[in-house]
Amino acid sequence: MAEDTHHSFGLRPDQLAELHDPKSLAAFANIFDNDVDNLYTRLGTDPTQGLSVQDEDISQTARFQMYGDNRIPQRKPKPFWRLAWEAFHDQTMILLSVAAVVSFALGLYETLGQPPEYDNEGKKITKVEWVEGVAIMIAVLVVILVGSANDYQKEQQFARLNAKKSDRSIVVLRGGDEHLISIHDLLVGDVISLQTGEVVPADCVLVDGSCACDESALTGETETIKKVPIDAAFARYKQLTQDDAAVDIGGRVKDQKVPDPMLISGSKLLSGLGRAVVTSVGVNSVHGRTLMALKVEAESTPLQERLDGLANSISVYGSVAALILFIVLFCRFLSNLPAGKKLHHLTPAQKGSKFMSIFITAVTVIVVAVPEGLPLAVTLALAFATTRMTKDGNLVRVLRACETMGSATAVCSDKTGTLTENRMTVVKGFLGSTCFDEGDVSGSHVDVEEVFRRECAEILRKDVLSNIALNSTAFENKQSNTEASANENPFHKPKKSLFPWSQNNVSSSPTESNDMAQKEQFIGSKTETALLSFASKNLGMSDLHSLRDHPQQLEITKIVQVIPFESSRKWGGIIVRYEDGLHRLYIKGAAELILRRCRQKRTSSGDSSLITAEEYEKNSQAITNLAAGALRAISLAHQDFPDLSNWPPTELRDAADPSLVAPDLLFGDPLSFDDLPVASELTKTSSNKGLTLDGIVGIQDPLRKGVKESVEQCQKAGVTVRMVTGDNILTATAIAKNCSILTPEDSEDPESAMEGPRFRKLSQKERIRILPKLKVLARSSPEDKRVLVETLKKMGDVVGVTGDGTNDAPALKLADVGFSMGIAGTEVAREASDIILMTDDFTAIVNAIKWGRCVSTSIKKFIQFQLTVNITAVVLTFVSAVASSDESSVLTAVQLLWVNLIMDTLAALALATDKPDEHILERKPKGREAVLIAVSTWKMILGQSALQLIVTFTLHFAGPQIFFPHKTVLTGHEQQQLNAMTFNTFVWLQFFKLIVTRKLDEADGISSVRARVTNSNLNFFQDLCRNYYFLTIIVFIGGFQVLIMFVGGAAFSIARQTGPMWATAIICGLLALPVGLMIRIIPDEWVLKVFPVRFVNAALYIIGFKFLKSSHRKAEDEESLLHQDNDATLVSSSAFERAKNEMTCAKENDEGEGSILNPILAFKKWRRGSSSAGSEVEDRSYIASVTMVPTLVGGAVGGFSHISMKDSDPSKKSA
Repeated sequence: MAEDTHHSFGLRPDQLAELHDPKSLAAFANIFDNDVDNLYTRLGTDPTQGLSVQDEDISQTARFQMYGDNRIPQRKPKPFWRLAWEAFHDQTMILLSVAAVVSFALGLYETLGQPPEYDNEGKKITKVEWVEGVAIMIAVLVVILVGSANDYQKEQQFARLNAKKSDRSIVVLRGGDEHLISIHDLLVGDVISLQTGEVVPADCVLVDGSCACDESALTGETETIKKVPIDAAFARYKQLTQDDAAVDIGGRVKDQKVPDPMLISGSKLLSGLGRAVVTSVGVNSVHGRTLMALKVEAESTPLQERLDGLANSISVYGSVAALILFIVLFCRFLSNLPAGKKLHHLTPAQKGSKFMSIFITAVTVIVVAVPEGLPLAVTLALAFATTRMTKDGNLVRVLRACETMGSATAVCSDKTGTLTENRMTVVKGFLGSTCFDEGDVSGSHVDVEEVFRRECAEILRKDVLSNIALNSTAFENKQSNTEASANENPFHKPKKSLFPWSQNNVSSSPTESNDMAQKEQFIGSKTETALLSFASKNLGMSDLHSLRDHPQQLEITKIVQVIPFESSRKWGGIIVRYEDGLHRLYIKGAAELILRRCRQKRTSSGDSSLITAEEYEKNSQAITNLAAGALRAISLAHQDFPDLSNWPPTELRDAADPSLVAPDLLFGDPLSFDDLPVASELTKTSSNKGLTLDGIVGIQDPLRKGVKESVEQCQKAGVTVRMVTGDNILTATAIAKNCSILTPEDSEDPESAMEGPRFRKLSQKERIRILPKLKVLARSSPEDKRVLVETLKKMGDVVGVTGDGTNDAPALKLADVGFSMGIAGTEVAREASDIILMTDDFTAIVNAIKWGRCVSTSIKKFIQFQLTVNITAVVLTFVSAVASSDESSVLTAVQLLWVNLIMDTLAALALATDKPDEHILERKPKGREAVLIAVSTWKMILGQSALQLIVTFTLHFAGPQIFFPHKTVLTGHEQQQLNAMTFNTFVWLQFFKLIVTRKLDEADGISSVRARVTNSNLNFFQDLCRNYYFLTIIVFIGGFQVLIMFVGGAAFSIARQTGPMWATAIICGLLALPVGLMIRIIPDEWVLKVFPVRFVNAALYIIGFKFLKSSHRKAEDEESLLHQDNDATLVSSSAFERAKNEMTCAKENDEGEGSILNPILAFKKWRRGSSSAGSEVEDRSYIASVTMVPTLVGGAVGGFSHISMKDSDPSKKSA
């Protein structure tokens, strides 16, 4: 930027910031000395040329050094050491570490400060009392480091995703040419082009154009703010300050409002076009300062919140169990200290060591009971899913969208660019009375340009060319013709447009834009680029750049007004003034809508004549034929306004801006597609005599490859796909049939396809009746899309919807998951969406459904695995320690820490990183009734827990009789062998249980045993080699366990195992596989019918002392004890404490019934209340109650409840 070398910037960033915070023309007058031209001179820029361009690095320019660029410093990912330090701050880790240090100190004292001891043979006994303390410290360190490594990887992945989703492209003028650059590369003084749907990337001053902005996100004001160019605004401001010197933007003088030229970063352009000069960027802009002032917390998804609640409640119960264990063991320890007891002879150090052993065992129970892996698993699953979804074309902006898409039951998709390739070509149509067909496959070559030159008058060709070339927001891509070497310079991308402010957003990232720019002849709206290509090929348009810079070639002296295309209007136009003073409107848009406004038609000779009824019908039939051939029909027309000295005509002026024509008055009601007047009904005023039809063209947009298969996949997965498009209903139905949205059966139903105007008039009751059959909504407006989404949600569907326009934002926000277009979408649509389709491809939506289901499945797998280990480990530790004569558990603290590492971090990494399998779309979605833990999951948890407890208790208590049948008293070494074998068996049970868990029950809801015997349901090894994380982790667990058993020694309290002991451990571990098969085969209904729920409920109520609770609980918390839906599925409450209360207590309406003296009466009252929910409660409320048994015994888990889905709010997004 050559001008920066010699330009001195006398304005500080804080001075320029005063222009926008608050918006002030007084500040503008003060800074720029009451002269608008000083805005450009002092910033070293030009309103028509922008900044000058040179091949130097912008970071070396004086401009960059003074003001910086438009990057907002991102929150840096936490370094590894910080994550490790935070992990160490966990209370249980601190307790365990302190206990380990004390144990180590006591062990050293016993080893070094006490006289040596000898065995019965007189050999000196090696003292290793210090080993346990060291081993615990090492184990704690390993747990912290492994967990921190996982967190670090997750932080890095999310940081990369956040950086990607914050970047986008903007059109900027540099050196007189347009360049598509990243918003991060904007500099103060840049002249940027903005259009409807853009989000203002930096603080700017409007210098040309007219637009309306929504600043509510920044100011809280919901009123749309009209923006006026700075020269007009400042001139008006100086007039108003003559009456009131203190007035400023937003103020009024004599009912005249001070105009506003200030564009605030982060605001949204709701309408209009504009060109603006950047005054503040990055942290100096309003949006930047706001972001820097905010402390952005990590996003929490509904599933994470539910799992956090579950983990916290389990932690409480684990702590209670540990406290009970400590009290029991401590009391026994104290009872053995007096004279004559077995601990009386110990030294003080040995007694202290004994006490520390009890304390460490209790603390370790807490460590094992606390399921740190639950939140970790969902975080890992989301991190991997979002990363892989990005590779599949989905840029996730809102994390909960990953979860929600797994429950999706309906997808409302746009047609253009999503179902089709968005590679449009004009293939058929007519100009005047000359027909053409470039899609003719008969083999005869027809030179359409030659036909037009021979048959069409020059005036007709010139009018059509003017309409296509000037009435367009697309622009020429000169980069497609440049040498590859020039592409290395980001500023060698000249893309010139007559309207530099009107370029469509064409990409979600600069890199994608550049790749595309090298291939396309024109850049912008695909409909307009198709028309420009048609004009270039057949109408003699050689240089669009030159034509727009010098419209005099077309005898046009001035472009008076631009009316940009909007989806709500279905048309766009431009008003020009010719050399003879004639004002002409060129208009193009939806064929039938334009045709209904046409009073005259052009012939090939260039003459105009009134449209007769026969010709109107003929043209209507031509549009129908084009639409039936899956072509988008576009009408080209014009209207003359002769004898006007000034524009606009009085009767067409816009009330908000009298210098412009009101589009609604010019064309009629933009949303009324019914009962439109025919030509003979148009009012014949001096300024509005109706349109003259110049031609109709058909644009072909091929169906995307794989779309048909993707739609069929959705239908197979239970997800209904609906097409919502602005196209003609015939075009829409033709495309819908080609991509299988409309099946042959649907085509016979007249209610399967409908136009927006008819849908809009339906009552809510009629919409609900019709929606199950409706598959295509044509000629729809954004409001129709919003109403459609709203109705579907009221019907209980989980809805995903696509949108690309600014007006689609309400529907995108309302949907459970909003998909915006990364290429064709506006920035407002992207901001309103949850996921950006970077390729605008429907296949990416199918991938999102797959990954959504995969995330949900991965979390359920992990819950199933962890709760099994949780229950078994805590109960085994508790029972063996209480039953032991020396207050020691069969599993030592170090062993339990190894188990904790397996069931938390390693299992989370193994199970949360699975890819979607080929069968994931074969199951029907749960919709809003999706539950966290189903009956089949509880069935596996309880069945595997029972197996593990039976095996480990048998080996622990009957081990001496099995392996040493002839001994009444075992030596210390033999007892250590048995304990080590129990530990080894326990770990191998988890090893094979991990393999069982990697596939969830695929047959839930199938009540037949025979139907449940399928390969997909029972083959635990299916696709085992697909997840390298899983393979690596099970190899690591197995290998490290073998290593522990051979060299663990004193650190892990291991004695060398015999062959039979190894065989016992492996065989018992393998039992997890056949038991898993048996559990899978048993139908869920069988389990529900045999479980003694009433007895368990009564026991829990009395044992839990819930009748002591006060009577202030809310009535809604005493709904049915375990209410279950018709599918007999269970759900974990988002507030786990509430679930516990629902299981074990009821509100006491009477003081006497809540008394401690009357628990039986209270229970009967509560039992009657629970039963009143209906017979379904008694028949189906069995499975979850059993989880309270190990809770009360071992503190592992507490309370799950059935949540009635009838009270769910459909307006909320489903997790």
